[in-house]
Amino acid sequence: MDIQRLSMDLASTQLQNQVGAKVMGLAMNVAKEQSASLAKLMDSSALATISDPALGSNINLLA
Repeated sequence: MDIQRLSMDLASTQLQNQVGAKVMGLAMNVAKEQSASLAKLMDSSALATISDPALGSNINLLA
């Protein structure tokens, strides 16, 4: 291989690495935002109290 071909291959590899790192960074930011939203949603949700103690004691497995 000649020097010119090696230089082009190296530049291409570096570009692929940079793009991959940028995409990964964007994906991490989205994941952080989603996890923050999920945590906020879980904190804000209030569990309803069940007034009937028999409610949920039986499971219909044939349905």
